[in-house]
Amino acid sequence: MLPVFKLSNGPVPLLAFHGIGQDHRAFEPLAQQLEGRYAVYAFDLFFHGSQPAPVSDDVLTKQRFQEIIQAFLHQYQIDRFAVLGFSMGGRFALAVAEAFPKHTTELILLAPDGITLSPWYRIATNTGLGRQLFRYFLKHMPLFHRFGLFFLALGLINRSVLRFAESTLATPEQRESVYNAWVYFRKLQFNHRKLSEILNNHPVRVRFFAGHFDQVLPVSYIKPLSRRLHAYELIVLKTGHNRLLERVGKIL
Repeated sequence: MLPVFKLSNGPVPLLAFHGIGQDHRAFEPLAQQLEGRYAVYAFDLFFHGSQPAPVSDDVLTKQRFQEIIQAFLHQYQIDRFAVLGFSMGGRFALAVAEAFPKHTTELILLAPDGITLSPWYRIATNTGLGRQLFRYFLKHMPLFHRFGLFFLALGLINRSVLRFAESTLATPEQRESVYNAWVYFRKLQFNHRKLSEILNNHPVRVRFFAGHFDQVLPVSYIKPLSRRLHAYELIVLKTGHNRLLERVGKIL
């Protein structure tokens, strides 16, 4: 089971999944703002925080993740709950809602990954050759930076994305964590039609939050799912990617 930390008390359990390079502590300010309304259960995902690498498999499947969440719900005797995912954590929030729609009251997605897959992510993780190249570039960061500037000049990426990538990959430990997480989580992908049917057929309140200045996971990335939903809420805040989490607590 994944390490989980209860950060606040309230009548509604809220399962919270953090972004790349973070751990459960990313939700501490949010939990303070939600005290009395939500009982925030923040997880440390694999290769992050207190959670070490898995020992039994080389990729996380939806079935395995469902078993992990089922064990958590059983241990804490939780039946109905809300789920929140920020950035990379959006994949996990989506997986929970897909697997437990009868038990999910709210799906709260903050600049979520997992709806629109970046072509760079596909290249880096979907094939053996891509993974070898990904690891090679992470071991040769000056070369990574030069390629980043080259793609920036071609207009294939923007400066915000390059800055985010370089800050996320600043140390050898960060680079190892990012590589392992990207590769291990690569099977958490979703069929938009199937997922939207599940959400449409259950009383799940779907709420999207996006940053107006976010170039890492912009608001347009939610459209492949949102356009298929019968009902959802979208709030776009005047902030970038990294500041979105702290802004949302006041609204919730």
